[in-house]
Amino acid sequence: MIDPQMKSSMQVLESTGQYKVLARVPETIAEKTATGQQFKAAIIDLETTGLDPVTDEIIEIGTLIVSFSNEDGFIALAFTDNQLQQPKIPISAEITKITGITNEAVAGKVIDWQKIENQLNSVDIIICHNASFDRNFMELQTPKHFSQLIQSKAFACSSRGVKWSELGFEGAKLEYLNLKMGYFYDGHRALIDCWATLNLFVQRPEAFDALKASARQKEYLICAINAAFDKKDELKKRHYRWSDGSGELPKSWWTIVPEDLYQAELDYLKDAIYGGRQMTLPTASVNARKRYSYRALKLD
Repeated sequence: MIDPQMKSSMQVLESTGQYKVLARVPETIAEKTATGQQFKAAIIDLETTGLDPVTDEIIEIGTLIVSFSNEDGFIALAFTDNQLQQPKIPISAEITKITGITNEAVAGKVIDWQKIENQLNSVDIIICHNASFDRNFMELQTPKHFSQLIQSKAFACSSRGVKWSELGFEGAKLEYLNLKMGYFYDGHRALIDCWATLNLFVQRPEAFDALKASARQKEYLICAINAAFDKKDELKKRHYRWSDGSGELPKSWWTIVPEDLYQAELDYLKDAIYGGRQMTLPTASVNARKRYSYRALKLD
């Protein structure tokens, strides 16, 4: 609680129009009595030795689990945990500068994946602020039993899964969003970043509603195979990406579109790219259990 005298001083400062007083991101939530069906959300953040989920390693995981209902919002705190792990290769000076995690801090540390798995078994959705980063590391750099659990869970991204611009924000970085909402925190440690992520939705419940809606939305992967070379610039402008065929996707321009735009996209390709020819294109459905995973870029 803020001391009344301090609160009064803060109000005086802000009333001048020359100052903005920030509050530290809270590391608790106000408990409520639920009136609707309860669900659980896990907010997870990782710190790693680099950006490649195939070759780099997890050195810290923060986990924050809260219960919520659609009628009441967040109801109670269910679980918090923060663990470090010593990587096989020493942490670089650059990563230490970014994360604050030193080789001395992780020496001898091993993440208890079973402990985290026991808590995640009952959650309905996992939220990360850069879900494609965190999800792929958890699917590729964890024990098989934990990776399989992560693959089975619905994921939402608090950065990409909310159209923050429509809510009046000019960016989607975690620190920026909190600052614009009047909060600060000591970033780049896993559990603290989890609290900062939760704070976005405590302060802006409409953003949490938007996140849940985006997680429920089905999408389709479309591979525009055999597109003429002179159509590449048009496809790029429409945000298609190129697959050279060396990975899971065929040699093609590909994109992912919401289910309600799927037929319109096929019609566009037929008319604008294939000269009116009806093409049978490789496609695959994408839902919250595949979204943000490398598995989303595999054909069914």
